[in-house]
Amino acid sequence: MEEISLNKLLKEKKILETDVGKFSYAKNLGEGGNSFVFQFERGDINFAIKFLKPSTESKLNRFKDEFFCLSQIPTHKNIVATYHFDKVTISNIDYFIIIMKHYSGTLSSQGHVADLDEGKKTEKAWELFCCLANSLSHLHLNHIIHRDVKPQNIFFDECIEEYVLGDLGIAHFSDLVFHRESKTKPSERLANFGFSAPEQIDSIGELTPACDIYSLGQVIYWYLTNKTIRGLKMARLSNPDSPEKLKWLDLILEKCLANEPSSRFQSISEISDFIKELKESPKHDYWPTLHKFDKAIRRSFPKINGSLEVSDAKSIERFISNFQSDCNVDEFWYMTLEGGDNTCGEIKKLDPEKWLFCDEVEIELSKLLVYLDNSYPYKNFFILLVKPSEPFSTIDENGKAVARNLPSHCDSDYATLWNDRYIDSNDTRNGYYEHNGEVIAVDRVNFSDRRRHLKKYAYIMVPKGTATAVMMDRTPTERFLERVVESDSIEANSLSDYMNETRGYHSSEITKYN
Repeated sequence: MEEISLNKLLKEKKILETDVGKFSYAKNLGEGGNSFVFQFERGDINFAIKFLKPSTESKLNRFKDEFFCLSQIPTHKNIVATYHFDKVTISNIDYFIIIMKHYSGTLSSQGHVADLDEGKKTEKAWELFCCLANSLSHLHLNHIIHRDVKPQNIFFDECIEEYVLGDLGIAHFSDLVFHRESKTKPSERLANFGFSAPEQIDSIGELTPACDIYSLGQVIYWYLTNKTIRGLKMARLSNPDSPEKLKWLDLILEKCLANEPSSRFQSISEISDFIKELKESPKHDYWPTLHKFDKAIRRSFPKINGSLEVSDAKSIERFISNFQSDCNVDEFWYMTLEGGDNTCGEIKKLDPEKWLFCDEVEIELSKLLVYLDNSYPYKNFFILLVKPSEPFSTIDENGKAVARNLPSHCDSDYATLWNDRYIDSNDTRNGYYEHNGEVIAVDRVNFSDRRRHLKKYAYIMVPKGTATAVMMDRTPTERFLERVVESDSIEANSLSDYMNETRGYHSSEITKYN
């Protein structure tokens, strides 16, 4: 059956009945090699439902494996969420379906960043790289090789602002771990030409995680340049004046894209170790910053002993002022509930209740949580505990207030500040803004992107070179922050777990003196 026929039937039928309830048809999302994907609604929640095309038994078995094998491993924020497997009948034809989380779009639909300035495209590429590395690490550790990493199979989750990897239709699930319906012949070609490793295209060689690592390199290279390479030595993307992360990506991609599998990174953990070495080289003296930070904490809170909770606005302001006057904020990293890999920026006071964090996020603080270690200053940190803010009140192009209805599941709100009023960020996406019939060029001086947290949130700030700033695995810090947000405090057990899990990851340039 052709796609237009199934789409038409679903549109006319309106309601899809499944074993887990009824879903209302919304729209067609696209077609893959063996399936159609449509958007359905249930209540106010959107879902994506994949329909397997009427096909051979081997393709049906792969479809079953895609759902059931993935269901046997722990969920992960960077892996597409699948909920239910079913069989439905449409116009006397049986279709097998997988009900999944709906995502806002794919990396393919978003497009590359080759035309952005070097700083912006570097940050975006690094964010994408970290998300994909985390997703592949999770799959590989659970004995799954994806085999089809490409922009069309990478989705963006707006709620956590991270990319997720999906479509495991041709993934390899280890026979030693999973009972599978499908069996792959050694000579069977299962790959896409643009992004797959040479050994997949040629159907030769052992299937290893290095296949996915090659594809990871191709995706990031494409994202940065709008092209892929094959059989050629990669030209460097950075120069001596480029951002540090772009220089790192140059070195990482060069090894990921080696034609010989043995010349590549053999695991994501090898990439993590490589990045750790890059972050530690050239050698850097972190101790002046550590001592300044220690001093800022002690002179702000002379009686501090271990962890301290501060809710008094005057005391919070005193600490932030001392921190920014004693320390260079560029020497600090911050992380959030979603991880991240971010250089700290200025924290500015907007009014008695509100602060501007890193020139973008408007936050209202419920508490400041500070930890001081009397013996090891590289373990010091502080956490900004953020309470929920109200959504932005925006105006339209005529200056009138706009009624906004944000989905209940969204954690953040976004707007653009212009002339001391907030406007919809989508109205400036083309580089110009129309107001009362006048078209104004958008610049970063007069138009400032802003964000607010609609739910409780937290930021942890640490000096560069310390474990939280160095570790590629952000899970211990994420878990610690989640527990802090849940309890509104630093509990002894969660602090102990965090310290134990990060103990061995501080830069050697710090710990060699202790």
